[in-house]
Amino acid sequence: MNRFFIIILAITLFSCVQNEKENIVAQVNEIKLTMDEFKANFSDKEWDILTIEEKKVFIQDWVQLTLLAQEADALEISQSPKIKERIKAAEINIKANALIATKLVDVTISEDELFNYYKIHKSEYKVSHKEYKVQRIFTKDEAKLKGIFDAIKNTSFKDAAIEYSEEPAGKNGGYIGFISKKNAHENIWNALISLQKHYYKSVETNRGFYVLRFYDTRIVYTNKTFLEVKDKIKETVTKKKKEDLFDNLIKELRNKSEITISI
Repeated sequence: MNRFFIIILAITLFSCVQNEKENIVAQVNEIKLTMDEFKANFSDKEWDILTIEEKKVFIQDWVQLTLLAQEADALEISQSPKIKERIKAAEINIKANALIATKLVDVTISEDELFNYYKIHKSEYKVSHKEYKVQRIFTKDEAKLKGIFDAIKNTSFKDAAIEYSEEPAGKNGGYIGFISKKNAHENIWNALISLQKHYYKSVETNRGFYVLRFYDTRIVYTNKTFLEVKDKIKETVTKKKKEDLFDNLIKELRNKSEITISI
């Protein structure tokens, strides 16, 4: 609903000549805005973060709309049946929203509820990542890199690994299987994502030097942890609880009311 229209309605419903002892924050002719009426336009949370400037803006809006409303009364525009019906509908809307807000404020979600939801819906919270199937040759001596590259060109990557690699995997031709970003050195990972399949290059790390290549890739899906998705789950569970509360409230009210619809 339009914010200005709600303010007009508030003026119509609540504004009247106030006792001089009341805390009045603004007045237009005989219409006064008290601090309680001012605060009633905001939730407690909204009021707590409202700045002085924002309060001043709201009061200026109230003054302008009060002036317009008073002029509408003077011209008897507010006596129009259509205007009366709109005010009536707005009043119903405000009351309904106030009731819903009162009911929903009691909605709470326990840690057990969140974790149980996670266990049931764990498969919905997956993350995908790419892995590279790697073959590599390791040496601590940078001067050996030229000989390694020459051996690859003249024989094969596998033979060069068997001859030159200074790590156990070299005996098997340098095959180390699939690696992911999580278990790879940053420099090695950056080299892999920049390489084309079957091509190779040298990379320096704090351990030494690697000549590496990849010859296959795959996409692996893993479940996100509870802590990673806790906030998302809380949002989902809270929304569902509020929807259920609203549906039950409407059902309860319908059951104890007489309702007739003729259209």
